[in-house]
Amino acid sequence: MIFNYKILKDTKVSEYLKSFYLSKSKIYKLFTEDSILVNNEIINKDCSLSKNDTLSIILNENIDYIPEDKKIDILYEDDYLLIINKPKGIIIHNDSKDKLGSLCNVVANYYLKKNLDLNVRFAHRLDIDTTGIIIFCKDILSLAYMNHIIESHELNRYYYALVSNKINNKSGVINLPIGEDRHHKSRRRVSKTGQNAITYYKVLVENKDYSLVEVLLKTGRTHQIRVHFSHIGNPLLGDSLYGGSKKYIDRCALHSQRVEFIHPVYKTKISLKCELPLDMKRLIGDFSEEK
Repeated sequence: MIFNYKILKDTKVSEYLKSFYLSKSKIYKLFTEDSILVNNEIINKDCSLSKNDTLSIILNENIDYIPEDKKIDILYEDDYLLIINKPKGIIIHNDSKDKLGSLCNVVANYYLKKNLDLNVRFAHRLDIDTTGIIIFCKDILSLAYMNHIIESHELNRYYYALVSNKINNKSGVINLPIGEDRHHKSRRRVSKTGQNAITYYKVLVENKDYSLVEVLLKTGRTHQIRVHFSHIGNPLLGDSLYGGSKKYIDRCALHSQRVEFIHPVYKTKISLKCELPLDMKRLIGDFSEEK
């Protein structure tokens, strides 16, 4: 596969690659393998780029997951990104690429049908029962860039969560560190010795049994939303691991609803929304009588 990048301003090749936060070792490898072209000519790292030049990267790779033919709900796609609406009950990837049953397998099948000889690259993860927006990157520059803006919190990720009961404060921030639970391998807990974790929230609607909350993550700790709301006495519906009841829904009621970020290549703002799945939408219908 060859990926082409239209240069937006005068710069050096090395500086352009660094602007994606690509590691020095990967930049070095691209040059030693003659994988970088400018206007169809092989160049060195000191080559200058002018606005409207085309830099090309040659990736000699293959689909690295076993293709699995399942429905895929694409929210956005271009030459560099593939953004999907993840259904409930599927993991992002297995512990081995020779297994089936993950979203990476489904993406591999999509690439196969499109004749795209690419590794499957996910930029972030969602828990098995969390639905909504998940970002895949087709090229190594976009992946490096997306990894950076996720780590530096420049990618805004908004979630909708259905939490138990009414929340005392209708908006606010939960700033409590999260660490491992030494008594339960699968759980996390609020811990003084844990990692910094910040969750902003706003109650959208509520009834006497549960509330619909919009959540903005400023950190991305494992189970962060689930741990924080459980800690303040409002566990997510269906989240039995953290004390949520399965009376209303048989999974953790969490949905990745919106993302906002600057596109790695085009440098334009991307803002995407993802409609709630039916099981959560059905519960929100109950709020109409309360308004």
